[in-house]
Amino acid sequence: EAPLSDARAMSAMEKDFIDWGYRSSSVVVCANETLKIYAGPDISPADFRRECADAARDGRDQELARMTADFERKLDALRLKLTREQRKLDDHETELQQRKMEEMGTHAETVLSMFGKRRRSISSSLTKRRMTEQAKSDVQESQAMIKDLEKQIQAMEAERSKVESEVSERWSEAANEITELTMAPFKKDVLLDVFGVAWMPYHLVKTGTEIIELPAFVQPG
Repeated sequence: EAPLSDARAMSAMEKDFIDWGYRSSSVVVCANETLKIYAGPDISPADFRRECADAARDGRDQELARMTADFERKLDALRLKLTREQRKLDDHETELQQRKMEEMGTHAETVLSMFGKRRRSISSSLTKRRMTEQAKSDVQESQAMIKDLEKQIQAMEAERSKVESEVSERWSEAANEITELTMAPFKKDVLLDVFGVAWMPYHLVKTGTEIIELPAFVQPG
């Protein structure tokens, strides 16, 4: 009977049925927005957490590799400067010792000459003294430079350790940023294989005040 015998009415009901399927269908998925990882209901929460942990570990290792390479380049440059300055200090210290010996020798010659017939000019002693003071200044300058370079290296190593801890902590937090998202289908993805009306008759039997519904058909199988 109408409207089930009306093709237009049946077509409208078919569209309504598709619309109902679209609006009432959804699926809950696990999501980690930070890591851009998603998993449907076929993936267990434990497996999803493991996948997030693996992805976070890979991301951490890659970032640490880039960061460590940058720090190592800077540290290598500072260490090279330190090595060069230590060599300069060795040269300056050697020169200072030589200047001291020369100065002492010149002073001795000047003093001895005062008791002899040929007196030696004191200007030579003053010259040696200036050269000794210059050598001493070079030593002090190298020592100060070495101390400064060592402080720079220590500061950079401390900064590297701090950054490494921050990177590891950030990726660890990212691995635990797991939420659940309710996903609805696109209407174009709701497909209908068969639509129709099936009549399954029932008997309503009244027994006293109770009405019992009995099937008036044979169950298949």
